[in-house]
Amino acid sequence: MRNPLRWILSSIRRKAIMGLLVVLLSAVFLIGLSIVSQARRFIMIEAERRAASVSLFVANNLAASTRSPEDVEAIVVLMDSICADPSVLYADVLNDDGSVLASGCSRPELGRRRSLPLSELYDLAAGGVRYHVYGDVLEVYRKLVFGEERNSLMLLLGFDISEVRTILSKITRLIAANALAVYVLGLLVLIVAVNRLTEPLENLTGGIKDVGSGRSPEPIAVHGYDEVASLTGAFNQMIHDLDRTREEVERYQKHLERMVAERTEALNRANAELVEINSTLKEANEKLMELDKLKSNFLGIATHELKTPLAVVEGYLESLKDGYAGELTDPQQGVIRETLLSCRRMGALISDMLDLTKIEAGRMPIERESQTVIKVVERVVGQMIPLIQKKKLTLDIEERNMNTVAFFDEDRIIQVLVNLISNAVKFTPEGGTITVSAEPLEEDDFSSIALAVKDTGIGISREDLSHIFDEFAQVGPPGKEEGTGLGLAICKRIVEAHGGRIWAESVLGKGSRFTFTIPITSN
Repeated sequence: MRNPLRWILSSIRRKAIMGLLVVLLSAVFLIGLSIVSQARRFIMIEAERRAASVSLFVANNLAASTRSPEDVEAIVVLMDSICADPSVLYADVLNDDGSVLASGCSRPELGRRRSLPLSELYDLAAGGVRYHVYGDVLEVYRKLVFGEERNSLMLLLGFDISEVRTILSKITRLIAANALAVYVLGLLVLIVAVNRLTEPLENLTGGIKDVGSGRSPEPIAVHGYDEVASLTGAFNQMIHDLDRTREEVERYQKHLERMVAERTEALNRANAELVEINSTLKEANEKLMELDKLKSNFLGIATHELKTPLAVVEGYLESLKDGYAGELTDPQQGVIRETLLSCRRMGALISDMLDLTKIEAGRMPIERESQTVIKVVERVVGQMIPLIQKKKLTLDIEERNMNTVAFFDEDRIIQVLVNLISNAVKFTPEGGTITVSAEPLEEDDFSSIALAVKDTGIGISREDLSHIFDEFAQVGPPGKEEGTGLGLAICKRIVEAHGGRIWAESVLGKGSRFTFTIPITSN
């Protein structure tokens, strides 16, 4: 079953009509009630005024025609004369105990009288009046005065006010009929006014729903100059602006669709070209990998095959130098020495190329174990002392942190340190200093120790620092490019195989510092 309250609240029109209907009904009811109340009050005042006038007349006549309250016959005669008035139902004179002293026009059809108790009449002064209404009877009590004599007699007159009630009933019916007419007329006016008010709002609501669903509604007719008319005009302007904006959006959307189609076609072409290029690059990469493999195999075979005859040549040269074929002249000795230096340089190049080939092929074993750093440093220093003394350099070893136990391959770390110290010796002038130090590091929850080789040599330019660890890279002043250019590249591979890293810092003309890290634990 439909909820009436929800049905009313679901429409502005119904809410306005019901609200104004309640206000109108309340106003009509209150106005009618006020009119009836005022009419009743006015009629009752007139009835009381008339009753007071009659009672005053009777009291004055009693006082004038009767000299003593004991003259009951004279009082009864006067009471009977009052009954000539048809509106007087009964007339009594009461003693101070409430008993009837004299009575006139007694009518049995009235039944028992509902007189006021004497306790409500004691406070009446001489000539005072008290009114009492019950049913269709208006009673008037007046205190009597007989000359100079003090007494407590009371005049009671009963008046028929049924006519008053009839008049009131007619007035009430008349007011009710008029109120109903006013109510109906007001209701009609109210319905017309609410319809005039809510119809534009309903049109606006329908238009808003159309806009919300994507449709373009027709402009709404504007009536009058009130706020609703202003709102309707603003809504029509909004519809116009929306239509214009929709047209612009549609044009721009078509433009975007054309652009997207063109870009998609261009991307498809580019994608096809990329696929072709990728296929070409893949083939080229496969060929490069094949060539790199052939290069590694060739280098491995070539260096291995070159090492044996080179060792034979070096052995014969040593024999010639030692006088195996007879005593040599000084120029011959010089030739032998230079040839031996070239053989040794070539041997170092072959060894470096063998190491690099093994590292790239993953065949260089790394056998790590826990040992102190000072152990490998002392072994390297022992090997490098003759070279350092020959060039008159100073080698300092900072003992702090040197007793740290790390996890590394001793031979490979010795190879790294020999390379770094040899380079420092090579590029440090006589009288310079080479310093070896160690410093624990905490990097990404990974404990390691950093070994550094610092010199006071010629330094490295910023341009050379960026590729110093590349293969066959050589730095230094022109004419000083001694070596193979593979030493630092091999050092980098060895350090990275331990899970560490290597880097260089240098200031041109002031020296360089090479640092590499190795793990402290096996984790």
